[in-house]
Amino acid sequence: MKRTTLKDLAKMLNISPSTVSRALKDHPDISSSVKLKVKEASEMFNYIPNDFAISFRKKSSKVIGLIVPEISMFFLPSIINGISSVLNKEGYRFFILSSDDSYEAEKEHIETCINSRVDGILISFTKETKDDEHLKKLKEMEIPVIIFDKTIPQSSFESVIFDNIKTTEQCAEKLIDHGCKNILAIFGDENLEITQSRLKSFEKKIQQSPSIRVEIIFCKSADIVKQKLDLLLDDDSFDGFFAMSDETLMGLHSSLIKRNLNNTNKKVVAISEGTLPKYLDETYEYQINDAYRMGTFAATKLMDAIKKVNPDYPKGLGNCYYL
Repeated sequence: MKRTTLKDLAKMLNISPSTVSRALKDHPDISSSVKLKVKEASEMFNYIPNDFAISFRKKSSKVIGLIVPEISMFFLPSIINGISSVLNKEGYRFFILSSDDSYEAEKEHIETCINSRVDGILISFTKETKDDEHLKKLKEMEIPVIIFDKTIPQSSFESVIFDNIKTTEQCAEKLIDHGCKNILAIFGDENLEITQSRLKSFEKKIQQSPSIRVEIIFCKSADIVKQKLDLLLDDDSFDGFFAMSDETLMGLHSSLIKRNLNNTNKKVVAISEGTLPKYLDETYEYQINDAYRMGTFAATKLMDAIKKVNPDYPKGLGNCYYL
């Protein structure tokens, strides 16, 4: 069945489209009998208001575009919950676009957001994204943008990231304080800025204790962690492990279970969203990167930017907020 339009209802009832529109909005100038007829006709023929046309007239879609590098069971669900908690209170909806870690897909998603007339965009960059050139059109069109989690050095847009230096140093301190002398440190994709940031912080802290030996590996997934540890755990001298994320921790945990090393005196420390370690092993220590808080903070900053879109609002100052 063809979608019923406002003009279709007007033609059926032999009244003007503007009268139908006002009747649906319960306008006081429209009689009760006309309102009743319009309501009955709209229900009978399944009339659904055209949100796009309404947003065009109001110059606000009340919709946000959320662009992420990938859909993952780690971290992202809590981010989404945080974003949703803020946007729902503000009467906003949002749709999610996954770039599959492709810069070209990320550019296409930005065009999709523009064409969908979103009021603002929350974006976490792909590992292929090296600059913010593809965001310049958004700046020109005065569409507010907040970059979160995976970002790049730039000064055009506000961004929200975790304090990777502080968090990673705290994890290294836990291993040092436990007395670990031979540590295996598991990091994620070495091409990502977040990985390099955490690596530098970890190495800097550990180097303050010259007696500690550290072996570092890079793994893009939990499965790759398991593959590499199948060989590395032949060396039984490791007495401490560091995992830079929940994903790397999952791979580490699986490998320790396989070799019955999880109940030994070996120390495991990770950076985590906070939920996973509690279900894996209560002896694991972790520093929390609160994804829910990041979601609420990023969404709040975006709402602030949307509400302040006027000639006096300083757009794109490039502020970076550390959580």
